[in-house]
Amino acid sequence: MRMFPALSAVLCLLLGGCLANPFARTSAPEVPAPAEPLSPVPQFISMNNAGAQASIDDPAFGGMVDVMVEGAFTSASGRDCRRAVVSRPPHEAEIVILCRNGEEWELMPRVWGQGLDR
Repeated sequence: MRMFPALSAVLCLLLGGCLANPFARTSAPEVPAPAEPLSPVPQFISMNNAGAQASIDDPAFGGMVDVMVEGAFTSASGRDCRRAVVSRPPHEAEIVILCRNGEEWELMPRVWGQGLDR
């Protein structure tokens, strides 16, 4: 008879671990944040192939700039990328890289050339 209380206690612990606790907090599945829309210059680069040129007004690049898509390449991490030259006279040209991140395009960190206003 002594085994019955011990056995029932063990059985309760085992069943308690298997049953869902109605008071336990569950986390919602993480939903990726929607991609931020591209500004006009990266959008132009993403939609055009090597040799495409345009003058584009893009506040993120300081106003009216000349853009020339130089070409496509595969990055060391295996991503499809495009390289373009963005210039705003009298400043030096800036190299801009855009890479695919899944189905979206992502502007790589910009490196400013000499003479550009910061």
